[in-house]
Amino acid sequence: MTLNGQQNNHRPGRKLKSGAYLVLTRLRLNLGLVAPLLLLVFGKLVVAMFIAGAILIALGAALRLYSAGVIRKDQQLQRTGAYALCRNPLYLGTLTMMLGFGLLSGYWSLALLALLVFGILYWQVIRLEEIWLIDIFGEAYRDYIRETPRLLPTFSSLRKSLERVPYSLKQAQANHEFTTAVVSVLGILIFLIKYVLALWILPLNLW
Repeated sequence: MTLNGQQNNHRPGRKLKSGAYLVLTRLRLNLGLVAPLLLLVFGKLVVAMFIAGAILIALGAALRLYSAGVIRKDQQLQRTGAYALCRNPLYLGTLTMMLGFGLLSGYWSLALLALLVFGILYWQVIRLEEIWLIDIFGEAYRDYIRETPRLLPTFSSLRKSLERVPYSLKQAQANHEFTTAVVSVLGILIFLIKYVLALWILPLNLW
């Protein structure tokens, strides 16, 4: 792993990839697929919420795509760019997207429920990962904890994140984020198609 260009000489252990972490990982991945489908089934068109949701999904996907292009997972401790914004920008992007899909449903209650469920789930994942990362990077990661917020950016971290850093589309592809971006766009389009078709059948209060 690298720390701002410096190589980490020992390989990370695999203890994180089993037990509770593995269960949480499978749960978050499966919910990430199922939740938007459920929101689609029960959703109704509220134009203002749909627009806001689509914007949030786009922002979340963009944050994930940017974050994935500057990090080599399990090989690098990145502290600049998106990783100066917060220590878990990929997860922040996912939570932003889930809130966006919740808003696409047209129900504030479903949007808040989606954010709550995924927020609790990712909080537990992050706690386990931090123990693992401290074990790998030691004091370097403790310094990172002291300097950078866990998930919610601050004005100070936002300013630091604007620093220009090398970006690799190839690395983003290796981290499978192009797939996430494409699926996100398709998700928005599927919601839109459902609502457009519904307009031909039932009169709706759009606002």
